[in-house]
Amino acid sequence: MTQLLILREHIQKMYQRYSSLFQVVMRFMVGFGLFFAINRVLGYRPILSHGYVNVIMGVISVIFPLEAMIFLVALFIVLQVMYVSKMLAFCIGVIFLILYLLYIQFIPKHGYVLIAVPLAYSVGLSAGAPVLLGLLFGPAGVLPGVIGVLLYYLFRNLITVASSATTDSFDLFQVLIDQLVEDEELFAAIAVFVVVMLVVYMIRSLRVDFSFEAAIIIGIVSDIILCLFANYLQLMKLHMIPFFAGAVISLGLVWLIQFFRLSLNYAGVENLQFEDEEYYYYVRAVPKNSIATKSKRIKRFNAHLFTDRNELLAAEMEDNEAVPDGGNRENKEDS
Repeated sequence: MTQLLILREHIQKMYQRYSSLFQVVMRFMVGFGLFFAINRVLGYRPILSHGYVNVIMGVISVIFPLEAMIFLVALFIVLQVMYVSKMLAFCIGVIFLILYLLYIQFIPKHGYVLIAVPLAYSVGLSAGAPVLLGLLFGPAGVLPGVIGVLLYYLFRNLITVASSATTDSFDLFQVLIDQLVEDEELFAAIAVFVVVMLVVYMIRSLRVDFSFEAAIIIGIVSDIILCLFANYLQLMKLHMIPFFAGAVISLGLVWLIQFFRLSLNYAGVENLQFEDEEYYYYVRAVPKNSIATKSKRIKRFNAHLFTDRNELLAAEMEDNEAVPDGGNRENKEDS
């Protein structure tokens, strides 16, 4: 544990020193991964499905702010769907526009959630999304989390509708909506997402030691149990090996994020009591884990100055040795 704390301190100091570079790299990786996932799922238009397009979009994600990135993602999806059905692309574009005007522009930070949740589901890390949102946002993360799940299943059903489309009409959008309404897995996934998020929030809010760590473990286990139960009721179709592998990876990633975000030293807990004119307070103070790294101080010596000082010291020593001899000689002459 000590070595992990030391490593965390070094990484945090390195991030503070090179924060601009780290932010550029992270935004590029997120942008590249996001557009790569979109092309992997909705790669209908050949000109937008090349690898260099993902690199270009990753660079654009670095240059522009989050709001512009969300707009580019929506535009990219609409252009891909337009290759199959213009009417379906128009309807998807209207949905994105309404979502932005009524929600994202008022709470921009939730835009990250709307992007991250479908991305996590697409790479098999669905178990980690509600746990992380429960730790970071609490009940406030329910709405963006549910919308993110809806967007994921919207894209998944969109693939089915677009691949089987024979005509370009508004009926395609009606078929898409009907599939979403009749998709039992969608409602089961939303229920699991909300329950796991609230369970994680309630456990991490408890005044007990290691509440955050317990919330992570119980959240992942709850997600596994609920998904297996939904699979037993045939509300979900799980592939067991990828499902359990994703749950284990999600556990590690969420714990790592929480460790770098906040690590508490429960051995140093203090229960404090104090009062003011109106209230009497009971406070439980938990110190953060921190290790002071040793700083090395390097002194530089000038070689020429060091040599000159040695010569001066040698000359002074010769003078000191010569003075007693001279004094003895004068005494002998006087005698």
